[in-house]
Amino acid sequence: MSNRKVNLLGRLPSLRAFEATVRCGNIAAAADELCVTEGAISKHIKTLETELGAKLFTRVSRRNLPTPAGEKLFQETRSAFALLRQAEQSFSHDLSSKPFVLAAPSTSLLRVIIPNAHLIQAVIGDRPLQFVADDTHRGIVDASYSLSLRVEELPDVPNTVFKLADEEFGLVISPLLLSPEIANPAATLTNYNCLIPKDRPHIWESWVAESSTTLAPAANTTYFDEMYLVLQGAEAGLGPTIAPRPLVTEALKNNRLWTPFGFHKRKGTYFTIAPLETDLDPDFQRVSEVLKGMFAQD
Repeated sequence: MSNRKVNLLGRLPSLRAFEATVRCGNIAAAADELCVTEGAISKHIKTLETELGAKLFTRVSRRNLPTPAGEKLFQETRSAFALLRQAEQSFSHDLSSKPFVLAAPSTSLLRVIIPNAHLIQAVIGDRPLQFVADDTHRGIVDASYSLSLRVEELPDVPNTVFKLADEEFGLVISPLLLSPEIANPAATLTNYNCLIPKDRPHIWESWVAESSTTLAPAANTTYFDEMYLVLQGAEAGLGPTIAPRPLVTEALKNNRLWTPFGFHKRKGTYFTIAPLETDLDPDFQRVSEVLKGMFAQD
């Protein structure tokens, strides 16, 4: 940066736009969070670059990555913004009346989280607990969420991220349909309809390819609108399906399903992410720890 005197205190709106862009990963996400146009964010960043005499961002794909000068400015100002958010909280309603809003994919909510909601309630005390079905796997986290659960490759944007478990999937089937004692399950499986969610039409082929399992194509395919309907159908003996491991853990323990070939690790990760700094919600870490217990593999 230049050695000339700069006036950052006179550029607080521009600093706010800059901080949001670094934290969110790109100008579009920052504009959404601050409820302004992308043009306004770009103008604020240009104002700062002129004031500092240094380029603050470089464009890589759809992301705005901070340059060394931008990273230095972010590290030196982020604590000030964290303090401002704490001040906002101190003048807001008592935390006990503020709901903890947990967003997650609908099937994760129905199969894993809601049945164990009492464990989350135990760590947030008297706060109301709210659930939001959000099947978005990428992009900005809604600012109204206290925590969002996602399944994808771990992001490298400077948000608060907490890893829960590696992503694994495998073929599952009801023991009512196929006995665990059968000698050659691969040969028998071709006699049944495979159950597939409409939003993942190639999940069967992906599992066969990634797991290197030798399996002939199924006789027929039955499609369901939602993954949780697919899993209910599998438990009812309608056919085999490919399932993420955390979503069938309880069914496996209770012998409602079994997996002839085990589970295969994928590139993705189950993780929680916050829309702002870690201290935005003081229960983020505690709830993430509880969720880790739900999603971690035995």
